[in-house]
Amino acid sequence: MRQYYKNAYAEYRIEAGILFLYYTTRCLSLHIATKVVQDRLRFQIDTPYPIYCDVREIIDSTKEARDYLLQEGSVLTRAIAFRIDKGLTEGMLKFYLLHREPHIASRYFYEKDPAIAFLKKYREPKQ
Repeated sequence: MRQYYKNAYAEYRIEAGILFLYYTTRCLSLHIATKVVQDRLRFQIDTPYPIYCDVREIIDSTKEARDYLLQEGSVLTRAIAFRIDKGLTEGMLKFYLLHREPHIASRYFYEKDPAIAFLKKYREPKQ
């Protein structure tokens, strides 16, 4: 299985049983959200992971993109930790967390280390 993949909108990496997803786009449209989720699912090869999702680059998103991520974005996700900045991404994430799948543990963080500590509880055993 590959450990790294990049497309025009995001970078994906698997390390120590956690999938790291870094958005590299400023505006999240339905097309981009669909591409990011489709590529993530192909990259995961039907294996669920806890996901570290860095959304600090995103400054705008369409309603269609947010709705798509609420419906399809958590497939093969054990837990998700969002890395955010205070301000715009914080507001967008609070909305997402209110409307997400309740069975998937989700939190947002301002620093990487606490996010990783949160996700370690959701890795497969022996990782």
